[in-house]
Amino acid sequence: MIGLCLSLGLLAGAPLAHVAAPPAQAAAPVAVTVLNGDFAQPAFAGVNTAVNPHAWSVGPTAGVGTNGGVVRWNAVTSGHPDGLTAAMLRLPNEATHGLKQRLRGVRGGARVTVTYDESPSVSQGCTAAALAQGQTYTVQGAGGARTNRTTLPTTEKLPSNYWKSAWRTGVTLTFTAWGNEPLLTFTSTVPAAQNNNGNCGPLITNVRATQEPPPVDKTIPAGALPASEAFLGNDRRNTADAVAYCNGAANRCTFTAEDDYSFSYYAPARVAAETYFNCTRNTLNRTRPVSTANRTYSDLPAAAGLPSTGTAAPTNMAQQYTQGTGLTPAWNTSQDRQVTEIVQPAEASWIETQAARRRTEGWFTATTKATDPNSDWRLHTVLDHPSTDLSDRIYQRTGPLTASEKQRCQSDRPSAVTPVGATSPAGAER
Repeated sequence: MIGLCLSLGLLAGAPLAHVAAPPAQAAAPVAVTVLNGDFAQPAFAGVNTAVNPHAWSVGPTAGVGTNGGVVRWNAVTSGHPDGLTAAMLRLPNEATHGLKQRLRGVRGGARVTVTYDESPSVSQGCTAAALAQGQTYTVQGAGGARTNRTTLPTTEKLPSNYWKSAWRTGVTLTFTAWGNEPLLTFTSTVPAAQNNNGNCGPLITNVRATQEPPPVDKTIPAGALPASEAFLGNDRRNTADAVAYCNGAANRCTFTAEDDYSFSYYAPARVAAETYFNCTRNTLNRTRPVSTANRTYSDLPAAAGLPSTGTAAPTNMAQQYTQGTGLTPAWNTSQDRQVTEIVQPAEASWIETQAARRRTEGWFTATTKATDPNSDWRLHTVLDHPSTDLSDRIYQRTGPLTASEKQRCQSDRPSAVTPVGATSPAGAER
């Protein structure tokens, strides 16, 4: 089979990615940012405070949740070996008092390891019986099972009449994240008879995490990209809400691409128009038109302007995307070309096109209050658009005729039925 490949500018796009993913490799663990993992913020004076810690939600994830849902103890009273503030888990009810934070930057499918320190309560409101066997709580990362834990016991009081802590450091939880930014939740399960109306619960501090990111999957079709996800602090929000916020001002959000999961590629080749058969005895040269189209795939609301729907000026989010990536793609393209086709005798000829594509995965983010991470907007999205760094391809393909095609070439020439007199001798007219 003879093939002629011409690399041209903008050609037909195909909706399916075709580059096979490499064999999965065990990724090295990378640090995950746990905000206020030592519960030091906001700062407070005195032995303890009922002001909820920044970046954590208590009970519902909308805003900070329940006011006064946890009690934080200062470094002296908590007795932590590294001098850290500690948060005391309170009533055994996740809906109203579970301590929660989304693990920012964690991807769905990542293997996550959370490490933290635990101790029984130091509260004066605890009885000896409540602490003698340790205190119970659960910890869960979204995608993993809820795990029951019990602290070490404590039996000694300090001269200040607070209980002496019994820290177990380096406690770990491992799970596979079911989606982006999984929710980490700590919940007291101390029985009502022992929790003194929520004022006697286990202590948590020094929360940190790592992840083993999943390998990039280049087999996902452009028409089946993962859905965009939006968060406000720890709360999951509607994508349209995040778009409305980011699109409200030119520099309101910043787009950051995830380079390890963004790449250029060629879509699968597709046949353009008809196949041409040369049934003659001569080489044929012919000019044929080739019409091509290449579009962008995105599930963002049209207001985002990704892709643009007309000739209007780029939206604020489109400008944020360009500033973050350096890309100014033509979101939707079409073109008509004339291709000279050379066909040898007894050969077939056809045209294939292969679109150059760019897939970009990343986050639009905005910090609205420097002291309140629960007011941060984050919008994760995947865009698949015509490439800006690869040329599309067009192929003239030729090859021998198949048996059925040869049979067609050898068939009788179409003609009208022979008139009356076909069997009569020539000469006489009737």
